[in-house]
Amino acid sequence: MKAASPFNISTRSTVALLLLLLMLFSVPGWGSGQEMPVSTPAEMLQWGELMYRDGLLPSGESMKATINGDVTVPGNAFSCVSCHLRSGIGSVEGQYVSPPTNGRKLFKPYYQYDPDPQDYSIIKKSMNEGREPVLPLYRPAFTDQTLAAAIREGVSPSGRRLKEIMPRYLLEDRDMAILTSYLKTLSDEVSPGVDKQYKTIRFATVIAGDVPAADRKEMLATVDAIIELHNKNAKVKNRRQNLGTEIKEADFNYPMFTLSRWELKGPASTWRAQLDEHYRKEPVFALLGGLSAAHWQPMHEFSEQNKIPCLLPITDLPVVSDTDWYTLYFNKGMYQEGDTTARYLALNSDPAADGAVLQVVEDSARARAVAGGFLEAWKEIGRTEPETIYLPPGERISAAMLRKLNEQKHPAALMLWTAAGTLQAVDALAADRERVKMVFVSSSLLQQDLWALPEKARDVTYITYPYRLDDGKDLYTVNSRLWLEKRTIPDGGKRISTRMFSLSNVLLEPFQVVRRDYNPNGLGKGQVTMENQFEMMMHVKRNYYRDYLFDVIGMFADKLSIDYERLSFGPGQRYASKGCYIVQLSGGPKAELIKKSDWVIH
Repeated sequence: MKAASPFNISTRSTVALLLLLLMLFSVPGWGSGQEMPVSTPAEMLQWGELMYRDGLLPSGESMKATINGDVTVPGNAFSCVSCHLRSGIGSVEGQYVSPPTNGRKLFKPYYQYDPDPQDYSIIKKSMNEGREPVLPLYRPAFTDQTLAAAIREGVSPSGRRLKEIMPRYLLEDRDMAILTSYLKTLSDEVSPGVDKQYKTIRFATVIAGDVPAADRKEMLATVDAIIELHNKNAKVKNRRQNLGTEIKEADFNYPMFTLSRWELKGPASTWRAQLDEHYRKEPVFALLGGLSAAHWQPMHEFSEQNKIPCLLPITDLPVVSDTDWYTLYFNKGMYQEGDTTARYLALNSDPAADGAVLQVVEDSARARAVAGGFLEAWKEIGRTEPETIYLPPGERISAAMLRKLNEQKHPAALMLWTAAGTLQAVDALAADRERVKMVFVSSSLLQQDLWALPEKARDVTYITYPYRLDDGKDLYTVNSRLWLEKRTIPDGGKRISTRMFSLSNVLLEPFQVVRRDYNPNGLGKGQVTMENQFEMMMHVKRNYYRDYLFDVIGMFADKLSIDYERLSFGPGQRYASKGCYIVQLSGGPKAELIKKSDWVIH
């Protein structure tokens, strides 16, 4: 199958780009005077994207700009995306509204209130006194020329001066043409998975490999219940009650959700091809949840290359990246536990003892991920790389092996990233008179065996724990569990349904539509206050663009969670839970977790 292009280019956009190419090669310095390679429309879009997102010219140099009249700033520090967001739909920060810059809205007339505090007070006062509120600002549709004037000089098509906080970019004609062409394609066409009447949005969930049947059932039951909740509410909101008894269709429809189940069989090396085939047959707007018997990397790469959002898959093995965009994970999984261990140990050990830090890693992807997180954080802190012993395939840690390592290495701190055999090995170590002072283990690797940790070893054994430590009796948790129980959603003790419940906020909240679109046709008599504008930017409305879904989520306040301390969001952040505890087990038959660290933020 042919690989998906990184850009979705409409016929209209393609024609515009081809015309741009002809124009560029007629510009001095870009034509016969210098040899320039023939560029494709996709390459032109890449240049425009570079300018919009990173503030860099096609040459790789930073765009030049000024703010507040005469302060020179580098364009890569004040890129368009920082205010107008990746989708170009705009944002609100404090009293300032950054209006849409996407093609569909730039080149149509637009109404918006000037959000200056003094104007806002007039609006509020006039509304309270029952008088006509201040009329919204109006601008006609942009043209290529008026858009260039706005970008360079800060002047709107109506002649109004734009706010001084907006940079004035010093762009040559050829670079302006590239940026303008890109903006014409930005969020110009509704993303795949949305029907033309905006009545249905299609999603999918992925189950990859030999996932236990009980886990599969639990995840699907939770996602299905969330989809059902949305559709039930949408049916009600798609009808409106008039003063009489007649019921008519609502002016604004809430889209219904459908969910496909993409089952991936066989080895992980074949999953990507299966995903491509599923998507070819059934394009979807986003992936929801999901489970994998191995690393999430094939699904991550599929989402990244096809620009398909993937929301909160259940995985201990996410892709850890500072640059990728299209998958929103709960956390960094096993990697995060190793990272936390390194940061905790660095605060509680002498750098002079770094040579006595030892890792023992079993032959599993999850154990290697913990070790990798520790090594990267340890190096970042500036500590000497520890000795790491990787067990051969099929070999497990044993009491004899650990005693021998202790005698030979005399480690001051020992990380046992192992599962099978860990309890017996730690038990034997506890009996050693020259025992290690600090032993670290992973709660995710040990699972329920954690509670069987030998009591005589508990005072030296430190446990990574990426979940909440309270009793879970707060109102949110109680109500959330009642919601799950009411729908008879199974709970297998692996935090699948409780984690997946977070999808109800992250998915459903953006699709709430509180008010009808104030200006659906680009003209109209609608008026919008600053509160209206903020509300519109906190919901998807009819802006069914994949990037905008993540832009909206990036503006969320922190969310409560059954399992995590909190799920915090921010523009470009892709790991919602950003911490982990180091704990120990208390003594006695009814062991409890004792917090030994604060919530260690990665």
